[in-house]
Amino acid sequence: MNPVGLIILLIASFASTVSSSKYSSSIGFSSKPPLRMSVTNPSLSTLRITILGGGNVGSTLAQKLLQSKRFASVEIAARDPDKTTASILEKGIDDVPVVASTPDSLAASHVVILATPGLYDDKDMKSFASSLGDMSDKVVIDATNPLGPFTDGLQVRTWEGGISSGEMLQLHLPKSKVYKAFNTVGVEHMREALGKEMLIAGDPDPSYRAAAEAVVAAVGFKPFYVGPIRYSRNLEAMTELWIHMAIPGLGGRDTSRNFWFSIGGDP
Repeated sequence: MNPVGLIILLIASFASTVSSSKYSSSIGFSSKPPLRMSVTNPSLSTLRITILGGGNVGSTLAQKLLQSKRFASVEIAARDPDKTTASILEKGIDDVPVVASTPDSLAASHVVILATPGLYDDKDMKSFASSLGDMSDKVVIDATNPLGPFTDGLQVRTWEGGISSGEMLQLHLPKSKVYKAFNTVGVEHMREALGKEMLIAGDPDPSYRAAAEAVVAAVGFKPFYVGPIRYSRNLEAMTELWIHMAIPGLGGRDTSRNFWFSIGGDP
């Protein structure tokens, strides 16, 4: 059943084009990691992107970013590169390189997109952040959600004080710039972004923020920055709402998966 206009900011269709010029005019990168921003070099052509995780979300984002031809390199990092390569080949994705997920492979990237299962445990979060190695000055785009098990209703976990997974990740990666994005819709919308708005929360530094927005725009979304990483808690809550409406039996209004969150008015 398609959604109707009874939920504020939910729409069932939206199409527009996304221009890359807006997101490349104020951003610059050194030719070698670690990432050091410089407004004297506005080109995105030196930007190297690694997607950690080769599941449905990771492989879709990798393919869309590679097809955009806006960046120096795009690759997937996985624990088992051979298995992941075979898996994405079955999906018809044959142009994305897959490497082993090691600190060295991530060190060669300017932007790391996290497309792994969300973490729901303090110890696991700390261990995961540590396993990434030195992430100084990198842009980290967190596409994960801290979902509990289906048997508990796929609820999004919050830490003490309402702190979100995105905020916890930034806490454990203090030298990185963490942005929450790609987490509020299903993977089918990543395959056909069509200029839909994508809400982003993260560091307000204009250069790093421009990098995150450029990646979002290259997938086909219209980036909409909502504020610092503190607002990751709101985006993760929206994810729970999307899931509970999209998947029957979880308690929300029973809709199809063909809806997303959008911005109305003239902000």
